[in-house]
Amino acid sequence: MRGPTCHVLLLLIGSLLILCRTARLKLITWVTHRMTTDLLLVFPYFFDGRSKHWQFPPLGIGYIASYVRERGYNVKILDCTFLSREEVRERIRRERARVVGIYSMLSMVRTAKELAAEAKEVSELVIAGGPMPSAYPSMFLGAFDAVVQGEGEITVAELMDAMDGRSEPKFHRVRGVWLASHLNGGRVEHTGARPLLRDLDALPFPARDLYDHHLYQSYYRRNFGYTMTSMIASRGCPFSCDFCWRPDYGRVYRYRSPEKIAEEMEEIRYKWGYERIWFADELFIANKKHVLRLCEEIRKRGIDVGWECLSRVDLFDAEVAKAMREAGCYRVIFGLESGDDYVLSNLMNKRITVAQSKAAVTYAKRAGLEVGAFFILGYPGETNETMLKTIKLASSLPLDYFSMTIPYPLPGTGLYEKVKDRMETFEWEKPLHGYDHRLLFRHDFSLRKLRYGMWKARFQWKARRKLGPLYILLKPYELFTDWRFKRMS
Repeated sequence: MRGPTCHVLLLLIGSLLILCRTARLKLITWVTHRMTTDLLLVFPYFFDGRSKHWQFPPLGIGYIASYVRERGYNVKILDCTFLSREEVRERIRRERARVVGIYSMLSMVRTAKELAAEAKEVSELVIAGGPMPSAYPSMFLGAFDAVVQGEGEITVAELMDAMDGRSEPKFHRVRGVWLASHLNGGRVEHTGARPLLRDLDALPFPARDLYDHHLYQSYYRRNFGYTMTSMIASRGCPFSCDFCWRPDYGRVYRYRSPEKIAEEMEEIRYKWGYERIWFADELFIANKKHVLRLCEEIRKRGIDVGWECLSRVDLFDAEVAKAMREAGCYRVIFGLESGDDYVLSNLMNKRITVAQSKAAVTYAKRAGLEVGAFFILGYPGETNETMLKTIKLASSLPLDYFSMTIPYPLPGTGLYEKVKDRMETFEWEKPLHGYDHRLLFRHDFSLRKLRYGMWKARFQWKARRKLGPLYILLKPYELFTDWRFKRMS
């Protein structure tokens, strides 16, 4: 073949080779981009293994991961729970993620800052999020480039878009962010509050494929004989308990539809293989009609999974207890807090009564539910008499479990405002049990006395469960320990 036809064919073949090469380069670029970690979300909690506690994958960053991933970004989660600090530092260096987001609550501040310093050496942007950064952004801006305040799904996604050139490349146009001075022309800037998410059903389920289920399921089987993970049915709480802190999800109560909740329960049970679910909501029962609809949806689908939740005693009755039990609930936990009505209403702003606490426990037990409870001993303004009432209530109710703690003044709470002039330290680590508790402020009573009170409550509770009617034989000892408690400073 000669002449013009040959030249044309040669030109066509050359063009095809160039196009193939271009396509190949584009494919290599696309694959490389997909292999690059755009966002690494870090949960900086290290479990030291000294005691048995429930451990759950981090739900909050799981939601952020799934939302950002839906926009086309490559997202990974670094859950530090069962890792060593050196393993985490090495993983951060190896991932070299463009953006690193680190969660922090009060007990994680120091660790979060240490990991931020590590991430800054290899990443373009390091951001903080969670309860503590939301409440005190200035505390983190020295160590982080930016702080995400409040709910993080949309905010983090828009920060990624701004970096990627998909939207206005100015960080100050992303609402819900505090920008460090080096990102903003030498001055710290708050970009304005981001409204709370109203439609929780619009969020994808947490990116559970990014969790290490084997580690969590092995931990539960080894320590409890079953597997359990967490999920949420709602966000926010409309109540204003004096000691409660909610800087990220706010006071506006929003709940998911029963259909979405049940669908996620099915995924947890049948896709990921968990036998039990802990509803980690601040307030699981706020709308009775919604809870009853949810229980009906669970029954209709025949979901074979046990679950438990928190509830206020004033929102719990016999109808709710029966419906929950028939839908697979096996335990409900109440925040009873105190055995004295004055403490509950005037000091704690709990807005419940001791009579309501007793009634709720009765409803639950009659329905066949296990019952747990939380108490606080030594709230500012308490007396020997009010504390002994709490000890007596905790040890006399037919509880299957209870936890008693001393007051911890979290920043931003009414409790903190009451004692902020008496604060002695802001460093706080979650105690393993009653004997690990320590006072963060100058208290009217000694830590020794409060620890004795917690020990007394647990001893009496165990004795009642073991002895039943024969507990009356220990009544003189109870009175003696009452007297001893009053004598302690």
